[in-house]
Amino acid sequence: MQTLDDIHRLTTCRRILVLGSSGSGKTTFALRLSGILQLPTIHLDAHFWKPGWVSTPQEQWRETVQQLVQRESWIIDGMYESTLDLRVPAADALIVLEHPRLTCLWRALKRRITVDDERRPDAPPGQLLDIPFLRYIWRYPYTTRPLLFQCIAKHAQDKLQIVLRGQHDVHQFFEGLNAAPCCRGKQDADCLKT
Repeated sequence: MQTLDDIHRLTTCRRILVLGSSGSGKTTFALRLSGILQLPTIHLDAHFWKPGWVSTPQEQWRETVQQLVQRESWIIDGMYESTLDLRVPAADALIVLEHPRLTCLWRALKRRITVDDERRPDAPPGQLLDIPFLRYIWRYPYTTRPLLFQCIAKHAQDKLQIVLRGQHDVHQFFEGLNAAPCCRGKQDADCLKT
């Protein structure tokens, strides 16, 4: 969990990464944070996936991410471990959302079943929900998560790091941020419940 000093420090950051498993609420969290801090949001899924859920070739993807992180300010949501080495060094702060695997699986399933493709700011229509994707979510704590924290250890020693474990931490985080003097009166898109 974060301290008041962490929250104050976060309000001075211009480049923030929101990381975590698929289904952890990264996009919703990033949109809500963007409304409070008044920073533009970049959804990596919107840049990686082409219509029909065709992926961007790796070399082109790295070039795209390199261009994105050079912007003056941003909140970037998305994992894409193949470009963590580009994003983590460019960030001022990293926020990692950690929820139980079953929660992430449920959210991914629920999102695919209930969310209209047109309402997703982070991806093209027709999201795939296949066995490899569900397997990725299930295995995330043992495969991708260790890679994430290795990259953080290597590239983010001097960066603000906030790890939110579960929905209670997420709610406390936003309560603390909304109470910060510099954030009072800023738009908190609370309608986007995480």
